[in-house]
Amino acid sequence: MSVELRNSPTNKFSSVAGSLLMAAIFGFYTLKGLVNGADGGRVFFVALLALGFLAFAGYFARGAFDTSVKVTLDQRGFRDARRGDVLVPWDKVQSVRLSSPGKGSGVVSFELNGEPPDGLANALFGGNTVRMEINSLDMSGPDIVAEIERLAPHVVVGR
Repeated sequence: MSVELRNSPTNKFSSVAGSLLMAAIFGFYTLKGLVNGADGGRVFFVALLALGFLAFAGYFARGAFDTSVKVTLDQRGFRDARRGDVLVPWDKVQSVRLSSPGKGSGVVSFELNGEPPDGLANALFGGNTVRMEINSLDMSGPDIVAEIERLAPHVVVGR
C-alpha cells in the first residue's frame, strides 16, 4: 500500500492571506503618497512592494490548488516529485530523522548508505543525506516517520 502526499491547502491559504494583506497595506500607502504629492521615487518603490506581494499571493494560490502528488512512500522506497521524481529504494536508506520532534517539523532527513540516485536534486546540500521539506505537505512529520517505520522496518529512526 502506498502513501501519497499532496500540498496542504491550509498552509498555502495562510501564505496567500498574509501576502494579500501586505499588498493591501503597501497599496494603501502608495495611494496615500500619490494623493499627498510625495516624492515619485518613494511612491514607485512602495508600489513595487505592493505588486511584489500581490505576485507572491498569486504564486502561493497556484500551489494551494495544485492537487498533484508531491511525495510517494511505498514498499519499494520514496519518491519526491519536487526533487527530480527519482525513486530512492529503502535498501539505500540507513536512517531517517525529523528536524524537530514537534508537529511543526519542516524537514525529514534520509541518510543513505551511498550516493543518492542519479537525477535526484540534491545539489543544495550534497553528500549522502537527502532532505525532504514537509511543511507544505498534508501529513505531519511524525505521521510520515510512522509510515516509513511501517514500510521499511530496517530503517533506523533518529529521535
